[in-house]
Amino acid sequence: MLLLNLKTLYVADDYVYRFVYQSPTPTDVIHPERINTFLIPYSMWNHYLLWNGRFVAHSIVQYFMQFNSKVPFDICSSLIYVLLILLMNKFSTKLSNRSDNAWILPLIFFFTWFYIPYFGQSVLWLSGSGNYLWMSIIYLGFILFNLQDNRFNMSNSIIAIILGFLAGATNENSGPAAVLIVLLFMLKRFIQDRKISLVSVIGVIFSGIGFILMVMSPGSQKRAAVHQTWETIQNNFTGIYKLTFGKWVWIYLLIAMLLIVAILMKRITKDTFWSVVIFLIGHMAAVYSMAFSPEYPERTFFGGVIFLGIALFILLYTILDDVKVPLVISAVLGIAFLFSFWPAYQDINLSYHQMQVQYHIIYKAERTKEKHAVIPLMTMQKSKYNANYGVIALDTPPQALMNQWEAKFFGVNQISGYRVNKSATVWLK
Repeated sequence: MLLLNLKTLYVADDYVYRFVYQSPTPTDVIHPERINTFLIPYSMWNHYLLWNGRFVAHSIVQYFMQFNSKVPFDICSSLIYVLLILLMNKFSTKLSNRSDNAWILPLIFFFTWFYIPYFGQSVLWLSGSGNYLWMSIIYLGFILFNLQDNRFNMSNSIIAIILGFLAGATNENSGPAAVLIVLLFMLKRFIQDRKISLVSVIGVIFSGIGFILMVMSPGSQKRAAVHQTWETIQNNFTGIYKLTFGKWVWIYLLIAMLLIVAILMKRITKDTFWSVVIFLIGHMAAVYSMAFSPEYPERTFFGGVIFLGIALFILLYTILDDVKVPLVISAVLGIAFLFSFWPAYQDINLSYHQMQVQYHIIYKAERTKEKHAVIPLMTMQKSKYNANYGVIALDTPPQALMNQWEAKFFGVNQISGYRVNKSATVWLK
């Protein structure tokens, strides 16, 4: 993962977040001020008022955008990706009441590789990763914390307040779905043991505060000022179903099959069964809650996919005691991964090389009197593992949105583009 991160340069919104947030329109930013750690709260306040309330995610983005190099982010984000896999494994072992199986870890990795939507945008892109990959660690941490039998004391209450608030403010669908998962586990415990964890209650209350603070931001309210009719919501439900069901149907069938086998073999306890059901409910909530949004880009289903994966691997741990079985599956999926990875890497590497050529031309122009860079535009990306796939980029006129933002980023007066194919000699520079 570190290799792919290192081969991914800044993309789209990253150039905007290099500066203290003042406006989504570059022409309104006359004197951009470079971001630093101490200016992040002020920048996020402006962002909250003008754009959206995801202050947790964008604080992380702006923290890493203060550096002259993307390498600190590349290293940290690669570790966060490993942590995500370990957390999924932790949930699976804890809720199946099984010991760790090292050969299931590769299966979890393959699941994330093949099923995380728009992998490049949600894992490799700095701004996208901050919004999806990094936020998953917070809301999964919140769920895991509440699965423990936490005593009511000062330290646990403080942790619940902080984790709950941050989890609620992560994003508009996965964060609330994580809170729903916690509530369902609380309900399960109350029905079984007639007990309620006060620490969990505190966490849920503060998650609600975080969520309300996020969605009620003036910036979010302005952008979401679209009248949602019941017909629109129904159409969104249908659209999400068509967009996702075909991609996940085999996972749904596999979960159903494993669940039936586990029940017939009497290998699943009541607690484990309900854990699977709860994470499936969380999955559905994270995905279909987007029907109430004006739009539902696939990367917003990140949390829903992670919850689906946890449900799957709880069942795999429940059934697969024999080390040889996941080893064989890992070997087969490893071959499939190589066939998937190589074209993805080639596409990412091509974009990396083309952007390096662009950077070289821009840096050269920065040293001239005119400070006008004329650059070849990147060729069309083919892989969804490429962070540049499907996002806004440099265009031909210097007045184009990203041309203006990147001109501010690199300190030149203007950037113009021209179109070439990937075999053009300009890429040989």
